[in-house]
Amino acid sequence: MIRIKDISTLEGMLKHPTHPILIDLLKWAVVRYSDTVFTCGWEQRKTPSVHSMIPLRGMDIRSRIYDDPQPVVDDINAHWEYDHDRPEMKCAIYHDTGRGPHLHLQVSDNSRYRRDFKA
Repeated sequence: MIRIKDISTLEGMLKHPTHPILIDLLKWAVVRYSDTVFTCGWEQRKTPSVHSMIPLRGMDIRSRIYDDPQPVVDDINAHWEYDHDRPEMKCAIYHDTGRGPHLHLQVSDNSRYRRDFKA
């Protein structure tokens, strides 16, 4: 089931174009993890962020719906590469930026699905 936290989150998701790679990552994630709650899409921010870029490059997902969110993050990062030139960057992060712990998904122009992934 895909859910959206509130009307402002939905508005933020629909108000601006979304990066096509983020769309692919989100589709992959909701198929793989069918219970998904989107909590933040596009937002006006004082400092630059993937949440304030156009097209939108970041989306947050509620973490408390998972027994342990870290394996979800690890699985996403095992299948998705953020940028081959910046291997320290990840497509999925589990963190708390002051508004509660959540999964943060992000992409760059160089993000890609690892088709050669072997479990």
